Amino acid sequence: MMLRFIFIQILFIAFVSASAANNGYLLEKDSPCKVWWTGNTYKVMRDDPVPTKKGKVVIQSARNEAEGFQLVLSPETDLNNISVSISDFNDQSGNSISSENVTIRLVEYVNIAKPSGIYHHAGWYPDPLPLYEKPFDAKAGENRPLWFTVKVPENAVPGKYTATISLKLAEREMLIPVGLEIWDFAIPDVPYMRSAFNLYSGLVKQYHNLETKEELKQVIDHYFQSFREYRISPQEIFDQYPIRKTVKGVKWTGGTFDPETVFAGKYSYQVNDNSVRANVCGTGAELIKVNPKHPYLLKWWAKTPKNGQQYVVTVKSYDANRKQIYWQLQGLIYGGSTEWKQDSLFLDPVNPLDVEGLIVSRPIPDNAEFVSVHLYPHMPLKNGQQTGTVWFDNLSFVDVTTGENLLPYGDFEQDINELNLEIDFSEFDFAAHKYLDDFGFTGFRFKVPELRQGPYLGRKTGWFNGFINGTEEYKKLMTLFLGGLQDHLEENGWLGKEYLYWIDEPKHEDYEFVREGMKTIQTVAPKLTRFITENNPGPEIMDVTDIGCPVLVKFDPEKSKKWMEQGREMWSYLMCWPKNPHVNLFIDADAINMRMWLWMSYRYNLTGILVWSSNVWNAEGCSPPGVLQNIWEDPMTYKDSYGAPVGGGMEFGNGDGMFFYPPNRDPNNDKTKYLRGPVPSLRLEIMREGIDDYDYMILLEKCIENADSGQKGLVSKARKLLSFGTEVFTNDSVYTKDPEVLMNYRKQMGELLEQFNRVSRK
Repeated sequence: MMLRFIFIQILFIAFVSASAANNGYLLEKDSPCKVWWTGNTYKVMRDDPVPTKKGKVVIQSARNEAEGFQLVLSPETDLNNISVSISDFNDQSGNSISSENVTIRLVEYVNIAKPSGIYHHAGWYPDPLPLYEKPFDAKAGENRPLWFTVKVPENAVPGKYTATISLKLAEREMLIPVGLEIWDFAIPDVPYMRSAFNLYSGLVKQYHNLETKEELKQVIDHYFQSFREYRISPQEIFDQYPIRKTVKGVKWTGGTFDPETVFAGKYSYQVNDNSVRANVCGTGAELIKVNPKHPYLLKWWAKTPKNGQQYVVTVKSYDANRKQIYWQLQGLIYGGSTEWKQDSLFLDPVNPLDVEGLIVSRPIPDNAEFVSVHLYPHMPLKNGQQTGTVWFDNLSFVDVTTGENLLPYGDFEQDINELNLEIDFSEFDFAAHKYLDDFGFTGFRFKVPELRQGPYLGRKTGWFNGFINGTEEYKKLMTLFLGGLQDHLEENGWLGKEYLYWIDEPKHEDYEFVREGMKTIQTVAPKLTRFITENNPGPEIMDVTDIGCPVLVKFDPEKSKKWMEQGREMWSYLMCWPKNPHVNLFIDADAINMRMWLWMSYRYNLTGILVWSSNVWNAEGCSPPGVLQNIWEDPMTYKDSYGAPVGGGMEFGNGDGMFFYPPNRDPNNDKTKYLRGPVPSLRLEIMREGIDDYDYMILLEKCIENADSGQKGLVSKARKLLSFGTEVFTNDSVYTKDPEVLMNYRKQMGELLEQFNRVSRK
C-alpha cells in the first residue's frame, strides 16, 4: 500500500503543471477587461482564471540579456482594435534604455487535435509568437496574452528603471508601469551552451514561395538572424555557401575502382545501380577524339553477380562543340556471367546495325568529332527503376584503321601521382565571416558524405569519387580534403567550431563502419572535431568521437564520466521520444521543459544541445501530391517513413523538430512571396531563458575560480547555489513544474554575480 502511495505521489509531481494564473498578478480588475501579468516560463491557456493577488510588473536582467514577461488581457466582452506601446525605460539618474530595445509579440494558439502521447492532452495551446504590427482583437471569455521582451544593452548602467505600457482598448487608455532591475554584470555575446538546430532550406523555399537562389539566401539570412536572437546555432550554415571541390586526374566517373573483384591488375570498374529513380552508368571523364570514317572496335571483359544478367554498353556521339548528337546512339545488350567473359562492340563506318529488318543503330554520324563510352549494369529505361551491378576490366577502344587504342585508361589502373583535389573556399569563407565571426554561431555541422557508403556493392565503407576506404587513392583524397579543411579553419580562427556529424544514431551492427570512418578523420585531420548522435549510447563506441550526443533520456552520467574526464564533450538531444512525463519539446507539454533541459545539462556537465530540425513543416509522402501541411492548423510532425504507407505517416509529436512557423498561414492558396523571416515560438523564448541560466552558472563557476581569499563567503554561497538538487529535478521524468523554483535560483545567482563583480572592481 505504501509503495502504491509513493508511486501516486511521484506521478503527481511528474504531471502537475504550474498554472500561469497561480503565479500571475492582477493589474486591473475594475474595467470590462481585466489585465494581469505573468513570467516568461508559463503557458497561459485560453481559459486560465484571472489571478486574484495583485503585483506590479517587475523583471530583472543582466546586461546584454533579453528578458521577457507576459501581459494578459481577459475581456468580459469582445474588444476590437486594441493597441499597445511602451515608453523608454528611465532611472532616477537620467539613464535610459530606448523602447526600440523592446519587442512586443502576440501570443497565438494552435489547436492540438491529436495529443503527442497518452499523457498529453488535446486543446488550444499557446505557441506562435508573431510580431505585434497592428491593432488586434480579443474575444470575451478568452485570455489574450502579449509577450514583451526587453533586450538590455551591454553598456547599460545597472540599477532600477521604469517604463510605462500604454494599452488602448474600448476608448480607454490604460497605463501600466513596468519595473526593470539591471544587475551589474553581463552575459557573453556567444553563449557557453553550444547548439545545433537544423534548418531545411527546401521547405523555406516552398512555404515562402521563393524562386531564385538569391531570394532563398536572403530569407535564410532572416532565419539566421532569428537563430542569433534566440542564441541558438543552425547546423547547416553552409547549405547555400558550399565548399566546392574538384577531383583531378581520375579518368572514369559513375562507378567504383574495385580492388576486391578484378580480372587483371589492381582494379576493375564496378558499376552498381541501386537507385529506382535514375539510370546509373560508368563513363570516361573525357571525350574520345574520333574520325567518323574509321571503323572502331570496343572490347572488354565483364562479370555480373548472376548468370544471364543483362547489361548494356553504348557509345554517344558529339559535334565539334562537344554537344551531344541526339538520335545517334550505338550499343547492344549483353548477357553477363558470374565468371569473367569477354565481349565487344564493332562500330561500322558504313553499314547500320540491322536486327530482323529493323535498324537499331547507324554509324557514327559524319559531323561527329568525339564519342563517349557508357557502361550500364542493366537496360536503362526512362523511369530509372532498373537496378543491377556489373564489373568491367581491360576495356579498349581501338581505331581499326590505325591500330591505336584510344582508351589507354581502360584498364582502370589509377596513377596516384596524377590524382589531385582542388578546393574552393570562397563561398564558405563569405558565410563563415558573417555567421561565425559576426553572428557568433557556436559551431557548424560538416557532413563528409565521403565517409558514407557510396554506389559500391561490397563491404560497408567510405567512398570518394570512385575510391573506397582502404585504398591509397581514397586516403590521398581524404588527406587533401579534410587536411585542407583543417588547415583552412585553423588559419582563419574557426578550428573547433566544426563538428563532423556524418552519421546519425548508428546501430550496434554499424559500429565497425563508424570506427573506420572516425579513424580516417583521426588519421588525415586529427585536429577536426568528430561528432556522433547516439540513440542507444554505449561505452564501446564513445572512444572514437570527440563529442557524444545521446538522446537526453538515454544519457548515463556514470557511463559517460570517464570519457568526459578524458576531455571528450557530451551533448544531448530531444526528439519524438520519449513523451510525458519526461522532459520533451512538444507544444502540448509543460512550459518549463525547454528551460529544464538546460538546467539538467548543467548538472550533467553537458556542453551542447541538439534538435534534428527547427522547421519540419511538411512530410511529402504523407500529403497528396502538391499539397503542403499547414502547421498553423495542424502542428503535428509527421514522418513519411518508418514503415508507413504513402498517404500515412508516423506521428512524431506536436512541434517536434519545429520551433519556427512560416509567415505564410495558407501555403496551399497564398502564393505571396514572403521575403521575411519566420514566426518564432513560445518554446524558443523559454529555451533562451534556459540558455541564459546556463550562462549564469558558468559565470559563477568562473567567479569561484578567480576569487581571492577575501571572497570566501561569496564562494561558499556560489557553490551552494550551483549544487541544486531534487528540488529542481531528480531525473528527466521527475522534476519541478514550478518555474518559480528556477526563477528564485536565477535571482540569487544574479545578485551573487553582481556582488562578485563589484568586489572584484574594488
